[in-house]
This record gives sequence, structure tokens and C-alpha cells, in this order.
Amino acid sequence: MKVYFVRHGESVGNKAGLHQKVDMPLSENGREQAGKIAERLKKFKIDVIFASPITRARETAEIISGSLNIPVEILDNLIEAKGPSEIIGKAVKDPEARRIRNLIAENFTKGNWKYSDEENYDELNIRARSFLDHILNHHKDKDILCVSHATLIKFIVCKMVFGEELTPRIFHLFFHHFLTSNTGLTICEYEEEGGWWITHFNDASHL
Repeated sequence: MKVYFVRHGESVGNKAGLHQKVDMPLSENGREQAGKIAERLKKFKIDVIFASPITRARETAEIISGSLNIPVEILDNLIEAKGPSEIIGKAVKDPEARRIRNLIAENFTKGNWKYSDEENYDELNIRARSFLDHILNHHKDKDILCVSHATLIKFIVCKMVFGEELTPRIFHLFFHHFLTSNTGLTICEYEEEGGWWITHFNDASHL
């Protein structure tokens, strides 16, 4: 079994440097990026395309779907990690948004700590486990493409590698030291004896 993760193309929110709303579409550059990864994915055997329901990911998946002639199935577990409502729509460089992000980062290793209504480590952990259980229980005989978001892709990869030994501290370090590009490709393989293998991470050589 192989799982191909693709981060969505550049959105208008990415381009403007904003904490994004769920309905922000791809930018013109983002659509071009999606076309390039779609062309690259023709080289692989893909049986199923799953996508986050958030607009920027769904649009990326639809462009890929049109190229591969494989329908898109929306999977809520692939949605981006929710940020606190107080920063949505604000510039990433906004002082108040930065203060809130720093406060969340300082308390992230507590696992269940929250600033307000954001998704915390414990909730992300449950969601990543649910996603992996789903594909292993129902799609183990298929090769799957998942179009999702930076934080969620990183969390699922961490969960693949560390399993129940994953901690908030491990993910915090991984999140800050492993960068992802728009339409970056991550490839993971599963074997019954060895478990998960990460063969590529954030490969953006198609851009």
C-alpha cells in the first residue's frame, strides 16, 4: 500500500500572508502548481483520491482528478488543523496574531491546553489515528492520493513513524523543522511486517 500526500496549491490567502478562511480559493499560481503536480502524478498508480473539504485543497484535488480521470472523495479527517477564531483573516505578521501563536506554542506540549477554540494536540492525535485506521481497515489493497494541508500532513506522518509513542514535544519539533511547499509530494509505504516507511517528504521537484 502506498499513500501519496499532496499539500494544496498556493491559495489567495497564502499569497497575501493571511491566516486563512476555509473558503479562500487557489491563486492563479496555485492552479498552475496543481496542474504541474497533476502531470507528475500520471507516472504513479493511484486508485483513490481523497481530499480535504476546504476550498484550496478541494480545488487542487479537482485539477488532479481531471488529469488522472479519478473521482475525488471528500474526507473530513483531512481538513487542516483549526486555528483560533481570533486570528482567522488576520495577517501572519499581525502583532496580536503573533502573540496568540506564541502563547499556543508555549503551551502546546501540555497536550490538551487551549487558547480558545483551536484544535489542540490531543484532538489532532485522535483525528490522525482515525484516518490511519480508516485507510488500513478499508483501503489496504489500494494506492491512495490525499490532498490536504501542511500541519495535518506533518501530523499524520509523525503518527505513522511514532505511533502511540508520539508526544506533543516530538510533533512540536517536527512541525518547526520540516517545511512543506505548496503541492509538495510526500510518499509513504505500508508493509505488514515493517509498518510505515516514509520514502519522500515534500518533494517539489515538479515546480
